[in-house]
Amino acid sequence: MDSRHPHPTLLNRFGRGRLQRRRSREVVRHLLGDCEDCRRVTSDLLPPAALPGDGEEAGARGEAPATGYGPAFDRSEAAVEGTRRRLAAERAGAPELMRELLALPLDRQREEVTAEGARCHTWGFCDLLLDTAREWGFQDPGRALELAGLGVETAERLDGGVYGTERVRDMAARAWACLGGAQRIRGDFHAAEASFVRAEQRLKQGTGDLVEKAYVLLLKASLRGNQQRFREAFQLLDRVTSLGRRCEDEQLCGKALIMRGFLLGLANDPEAAIRHLTEGLAKVDPESDPRLVIVAQHNLTLFLAEGGRYREAMRILESARPLYHQVGDPMSLLRLRWVEGKIASALGHFNEAEELLRGVQAELIERELGYDAALLSLDLATIYASQGRSAEMRRLAEEMIPIFKSRDIHREAIAALFVFQKAAEMERVTLGLIRDVTSYLKESRAAASLRSREPR
Repeated sequence: MDSRHPHPTLLNRFGRGRLQRRRSREVVRHLLGDCEDCRRVTSDLLPPAALPGDGEEAGARGEAPATGYGPAFDRSEAAVEGTRRRLAAERAGAPELMRELLALPLDRQREEVTAEGARCHTWGFCDLLLDTAREWGFQDPGRALELAGLGVETAERLDGGVYGTERVRDMAARAWACLGGAQRIRGDFHAAEASFVRAEQRLKQGTGDLVEKAYVLLLKASLRGNQQRFREAFQLLDRVTSLGRRCEDEQLCGKALIMRGFLLGLANDPEAAIRHLTEGLAKVDPESDPRLVIVAQHNLTLFLAEGGRYREAMRILESARPLYHQVGDPMSLLRLRWVEGKIASALGHFNEAEELLRGVQAELIERELGYDAALLSLDLATIYASQGRSAEMRRLAEEMIPIFKSRDIHREAIAALFVFQKAAEMERVTLGLIRDVTSYLKESRAAASLRSREPR
């Protein structure tokens, strides 16, 4: 840290015990340099016992008041270190609490986290619960939704007297945003909108931490992208990038680039998507967030394939394969097989593609991911149309009936699938029709999300 003032976010995190030891000491050294402006900022953040007050006490005792702030900020650093030790102890005990919670039936889990004075009402446990919900979002979206709901219940019950009221509001904002993200994955955009409203309300009541704000904005941008409200999504990502630069956080800037790349792909601009994903991957640390790297590489592979750059897509897919297996969750491996099937189909390796896609289709239906299952069924239809396999096309249309019953398929999508089904029965499915139904299916999801904004 040089002679410039530390950014307010660093001072904020210092007061909350969230800085690494080295950065914490750098802040203390700056404060010892008699910086009036930074002392005013930290006066609202540091524990009362750590604030300069020795002069008044000394005067009351008839002693000469101290002119330096060294002893006060020594106590400040000790207080921050004490907070860090307490949080470390909470985090160390959180996995066992989590195992106990997950062993209970779902209704008992909610009773446990809402009980007065429950052992799980700690910062460390809430942190782990939200991280676990995020991980389940890639494996079992239904389970992720349940855990995110428990995360909200826990965050709203954290003791402001122990952790600080504003800090608890930050955690609640994170929890509501996590719930909104889980609802988005399940296709419940109306509920997700309501959760993000709550998240933003909690942010306004919080510390003003820029990183917490960026987290909420990133998840909200993802919702806007799924709703095909791309202009709003990109505006949110501009704000995330600005926050990342102010915090000097390259990882955060990389996340914003990766999210922008994904949304550009959804907006049918694959070349721009490829540029942003490539740039974002160069900024993020694979060891600190391997999941983010997998998502970025997966989408980069997908957009290269959709742009006809199959050889490049295969090269990136092969380089990313070890990371897929390192993370190893079922949904990531499922999506790996899906993109392998799409590339094999595009290269004319129809037998290999059909085998891969058939396996993925069955698992998507079993997981009640109807929207994805419908899109994958249309990938299979492309294979059958390319080979003139009318009988298989009719069977595929019949197999799609369970998809119509899925909770995340909206009525516009059902109409599009019905058109496809009737065309299959009449042996009139063409590649052009499949492309049209696929596009309509994607657009119908956005239309349904727009209706969810209407008053009810």
